[in-house]
Amino acid sequence: MMHKIFPFVLILAIFLSCESRQPSEIENVQNNTETNALTVGFNHIFKSEILNENRPIIISLPEGYSDSDASYPVLYLTDGLQNIWHTIGTVEVLTRTGNIPPIIVVGIESVNRIRDFTITASENNSESGGGKKFLRFIEEELVPYINTNYRTNSFKALEGHSLGGLFTTATLIEKPDLFDAYIIMSPSYWWNDQEIISKGKEFFLANPTIEKALFFGVGTYESGMREFLKSFIDMIEEMKPSKLRYEHREMEKEGHMSSPLLSNYYGLKFIFSDMKFSKELYANFDDKDFIDHEERVMTKYGESAKQSGENYVNLAFLLIEKENFSGAITVLKRSIEAYPFDVNLVNLLANVYERNKDIQSAVKTYEKAIEISKEYNYNREEEFQEQIDRLTTGN
Repeated sequence: MMHKIFPFVLILAIFLSCESRQPSEIENVQNNTETNALTVGFNHIFKSEILNENRPIIISLPEGYSDSDASYPVLYLTDGLQNIWHTIGTVEVLTRTGNIPPIIVVGIESVNRIRDFTITASENNSESGGGKKFLRFIEEELVPYINTNYRTNSFKALEGHSLGGLFTTATLIEKPDLFDAYIIMSPSYWWNDQEIISKGKEFFLANPTIEKALFFGVGTYESGMREFLKSFIDMIEEMKPSKLRYEHREMEKEGHMSSPLLSNYYGLKFIFSDMKFSKELYANFDDKDFIDHEERVMTKYGESAKQSGENYVNLAFLLIEKENFSGAITVLKRSIEAYPFDVNLVNLLANVYERNKDIQSAVKTYEKAIEISKEYNYNREEEFQEQIDRLTTGN
């Protein structure tokens, strides 16, 4: 009797296995009797000549950074100490689920928000207007330092909340080539009689084809902030920059201090949304288009950028249903490249080879599954050997 290729248990196992932590890592944790601290990053005191002060910086590296040679995008975060905790948690979830690539997060701790986050001075506040100097610090000191001391690729994003959101917007206008993407949360567009809106209109008028990604988030309980932000969004829609990707989202029943959690989550998902497979790829799969997409993602966001295991499996099963076995093999080979420890993906690839009547490749793939099972302690060697015996004996 023909061996059943896709039992429900196999499908369930594949979805449950799509995690970033490897089985051996879990075992090592369980067998370790020592207590180890879990940290979100480490503090660094940056001596800035431009600011003439020591500025605390929090740097968080992605999981596996020390074990790879990959380069990573960088998210620069204003109000770093306040926002680093929820940001790192969100980054971990979105990275593990393939919504964003692994990234380096640099949190810049606040010292004087009014001074640092306002590009223009206000007659009502004598300390304001130091934003251009703060921006010089980021451009001329901090970014070069991070690029020199860590493996970064060229993609950079800036995120800010409230006055930090005002500063993030002003950075786009003042130094449009410095960052590729911006997450702007509950921005203080009321500053100096909403001057940022008129400055924004002048900027987009002068840069009609600017190619950036902008996310704007605000809570529905932030009545004033919502209105000021809506005016800025209306201005963008009026100017219609042809290559600008932007999204405006309101967080239901959230206030000024609670909305950043969700704004950060949706903002990161939007900024990196071009990682996802297109509807066209699902509808009219082509091997070359699939490979080109994956290569573009890795070129833009670093060698570690990848879909979630679930995304690869979903696409592979769609192709299997269409009996496009060669396409499913292409997708699964890429998924194994992205998750070399996942024995379930290798198992599925062997099944598809069999359905494609390529018994030799199926056997070799099961042999690879045995190697992975041994290396990562899956304890499934006997199961895979039975498949090899079945295929080689014809029973």
